Amino acid sequence: MSSLSLSHEDLAPFADLGTSIAIDGDRFLLTRNGSRIQIERQGSGYAVTTSDGDIQCYANASAVLSDAEFADLRRIAKNQTVLLSPERIEGRPVPVKSQIQSIVGSCSIFSTDEDPWTELSLWLSKQQQSQSPDGTDLLLIDGPAGVGKTTIVREAALLRAERYDGSVPLILQIASRGRVLQNISDLIAFALQDVRSNLTINQLLSLMRHGMIILAIDGFDELSDPNGFETAWSGLNNIIGGVRGRAAFILAGRETFVSTDLIQRQLKSFDGTRDRLAALSIGDPDPSAARDWLLRQKGWSRELLSGEFVEPIFDEGSYALRPFFLDVIAREPDALSSKALPAPDLLSYLVDIMTEREAQKFVEVLDPPNGSEAASKYQIYVGRYLEELARDLAENQSEAISEDALDLLAAVAAYGLLPDDQVAAVVQRARTVVFLANDLRAGHVRFAHEQLLQHFLAREALRSVGDGEIPRYVRRNLFGREALEVFANVAMGREEEAGRFLSAVRVNLAKPSRDRTNTNLAVLGVAAACATAPENADLRIQGIGINEMHFPFAAPNGIAIRDTTISILHAASADLSRVIFEDGVHINTLEIDRQTLLPEFMPLPQILVHPRGTTANKSHIREILSPDGDQQKPGEFDWPEGLADLLGRIERYRTFWLRANIDEADPPGRRIITHPDWASVYNALFELGLISVQSRPASGAPSVFVHFRQNEELLKNADLYRILTT
Repeated sequence: MSSLSLSHEDLAPFADLGTSIAIDGDRFLLTRNGSRIQIERQGSGYAVTTSDGDIQCYANASAVLSDAEFADLRRIAKNQTVLLSPERIEGRPVPVKSQIQSIVGSCSIFSTDEDPWTELSLWLSKQQQSQSPDGTDLLLIDGPAGVGKTTIVREAALLRAERYDGSVPLILQIASRGRVLQNISDLIAFALQDVRSNLTINQLLSLMRHGMIILAIDGFDELSDPNGFETAWSGLNNIIGGVRGRAAFILAGRETFVSTDLIQRQLKSFDGTRDRLAALSIGDPDPSAARDWLLRQKGWSRELLSGEFVEPIFDEGSYALRPFFLDVIAREPDALSSKALPAPDLLSYLVDIMTEREAQKFVEVLDPPNGSEAASKYQIYVGRYLEELARDLAENQSEAISEDALDLLAAVAAYGLLPDDQVAAVVQRARTVVFLANDLRAGHVRFAHEQLLQHFLAREALRSVGDGEIPRYVRRNLFGREALEVFANVAMGREEEAGRFLSAVRVNLAKPSRDRTNTNLAVLGVAAACATAPENADLRIQGIGINEMHFPFAAPNGIAIRDTTISILHAASADLSRVIFEDGVHINTLEIDRQTLLPEFMPLPQILVHPRGTTANKSHIREILSPDGDQQKPGEFDWPEGLADLLGRIERYRTFWLRANIDEADPPGRRIITHPDWASVYNALFELGLISVQSRPASGAPSVFVHFRQNEELLKNADLYRILTT
C-alpha cells in the first residue's frame, strides 16, 4: 500500500490562523504555533526544518502529520488509553455471534477465533493493506440494542490505543453520550474533547485522508430528525467527500435503519468503482453458549440455571441472551435464585430483585431499629434515589454525574423518608449501589448500563407527569425506540400511575407547544396506552413532528393522528388496526414484520423495512401493504378469525411471564386470558410443549404463571392448527 503525498489541503488546517502556506516546488512553508516550518519532499519521505534549524526526517506523509509538531497522535493514544481503560472487559467475553458480508468490493474473512474486538482490529488492518488508491472503506456494524456493538468498537479502540506505534490508525469512537445532537461535527468535537485533543475537525479530516484515524460513528441510526436522516446523511456525505484518500469509517446501528441498501442510496459521495462497503452483523449468543458462559462466572451452577423461573428465560430470542442482560445476570446470581414472583419483563424483574437486595445491604450495614420495617423504606429510598439521578442526567443531557452532586441527590431522596440521623450514613453508602459504575471521568458516576438509566427515567416520567409536572427533559430531549420500549414495560407494571400519566398527556396535547413537549408526550402516551390497554385511549396527536413512534403491544381504541410527520414508525409485532390515521400524516420509514397488523387506511411510507429487506420503491411498498400483501396474511393456514386474533396477541406479547390469574394479569395479558378461545389454545399449547407453566402458592388461590416459547411462530405451526381446527 503506497503512501499519499502531502498537499496544501492536508497542511492548511495546521497553519496558524491568519497565515498562509507558501509552496515552492516540493517545499511547503507554513507558520505553526508562531514558528516557521519548512517541509520538503525527499524521495518517498519528507524533511521538516524548524525555525531554529533543527531537521527531522520522516518516512512518509503520515509520519509527518502524526508527529508531536502537528497532530501528536502518541499523546492522543495515551489519553485514549486512560479514558477507555476503566471500562475494559475482563475475562472471557459473552460469546456473541458475528458474520461479515462483502457488499461492494473485496472483503477479508472475519474470524471467530479471537474475541470480537481483537478480530475487528485485525480485520481493519487487512482491509487497509488492500485498500484501493483514493478509495474509502465503510464498515456497517449492525445488531439489536444491547448486543454489544458499542462495546466491540470501544474495546477495539482501546486495543489500538494501548499498542499504538504509528503502524495502524487509531479509532475515534463518537456517540451522543446522552446529548441531543443531530450534527456529526458536534459529536466529533465532543469526542476530541474527551481525549483532551487540540485537534480541530479539519485537522482530523487531514489525518483520516491519510488513513491515520478511523472514524467510528456509534448509534448512527439515532441521528435522525422528523425529515428522516437528512441531517445525518448530509453530514456524513460531506465528511466522506472531504477525506477521499485512505479514509475508513465504521457505522454502528440497527441494520433496519442503517442498511447497506440505504447507505448506497443516501451516500452520494460513495463511489462503487473505488470504495468498499462491508457489513458485520452481531447477534445474540446461542442459549447453550450463554449457559456455558454463565457457568464460568462466579456463583453460578447448573442447579441455579435449572430453576423453575430461570430456564425458560434462555429460550432463543429472549432478552436474557443480550450481552447487557447476561452481564447483569452474571454479576447477580442471587437475583435469579430469588423466590420472588417474576415481574412482567426481564429488566423490571432484575431491577426489583436487585433493589430488594440493595435495601437489605443498607439494613446490614446501618443496623437500624425495626430492621424489617426499615428494609421496605430503604427499598423505596433506592428507587427514589435512582429516579432522581436518572432525571438529573436526562435534564443535563449527560451520562455521568460528579460524586458531590450524587451525594446531594442521595440526601434529597432521603428527605421525609428516613430519619435525619441516618441520612449521612445512607448518602455515603448510596454511591456503591449495584446499579452504578465509575465513569470514564475521574470523580464521576453513571448507571451501569443505559437501559438501567432508561428504566428509572421511565418511572420518574410516569410519576412526575402524572402529578402535573412537565420535566425539562420531556420539553427538550428525544425518546428513541429502546427508551419507549422500556417505558412501556414500566407502565405495564404500574397501571395506576400510567392512568394518571395518560390523563396528564391528554390535557397537555390539547395545548400548543413551542418545544418538544407535545412530541414526547405523544410517543410516551402511545407507549403507555399500548401497555395499559384502556377501553379508550382518547389520544389525539396533531400538528407535530415525531422522531420515533413505537407501538410495543396492540394499540387500544382511541388513538388518532393528524397533520403529523413521523420519521420512524416502529410497528414490528404490533397491532395498529385500531389506530386512525387522518389527513396530513407523513411517514418517512415504517418498520413491520409478519405479525404486524395495520389499519385499513395507512399512509404510504417513503421507506419500508420488512422481513425481506428495505425498499423505497413505491409500487413495491404499496403491494406489500395491500390487504393481500405478505405482511397482512395471518399465516400459512386458513385460521378462523378468533383464533388468528388470539394467537397474534400471544405472539405480540413480549413479557417475561403471563400471570394467568385475571386479578393479577397486566392489561395486555388480560386481553389474552379473557379471550373466548383462551382455554382451548392454552390446552393445545400445553399439549405440544409450547408453554411452560409454574404455580406459586400465595394468599388465596395459587398464582399461575405461563411462559410462551419465544422462537415459535404459532400461526405457522401445523400441529397447533390441526388440534385447534379439527
